Amino acid sequence: RMIRYALFPLIALNLAACSVKREEPVEPAPSAAAPLAGDFDAVGTEPFWAVQVRGDSLTLSRPDHAELKIPAPSPEARGDGHVWAADGMTVSITPGACSDGMSDRKYVYVGLVRVGPEILKGCAYRPGAAPSATPGS
Repeated sequence: RMIRYALFPLIALNLAACSVKREEPVEPAPSAAAPLAGDFDAVGTEPFWAVQVRGDSLTLSRPDHAELKIPAPSPEARGDGHVWAADGMTVSITPGACSDGMSDRKYVYVGLVRVGPEILKGCAYRPGAAPSATPGS
């Protein structure tokens, strides 16, 4: 009888462990001391857009526009974030909670892109680290 009661917590822990499923690594929240230089992906909706920040280039993709790829300058620290600016395009990445407004994904960076007079607002993440999903999804 004592064995039954001792096994119940172990069975419950095993069942709880089996129900956790992650297909991609989830990005941890950035620490205040973490540098923001490096590679990022940023996405936005209404209008849809995506930016890749890589060591050698900035690439903006939009459905009804030609892809814009320019050489990446060194990032400039501004406040908590970093800004890459060159050839009429500015990409800003700042730590902060962000939602793309269309899915249940939660991002740990805010992305903003300025191309000429247009300002594109969205969310950002590190390549290889997926934005997290709201529990229950």
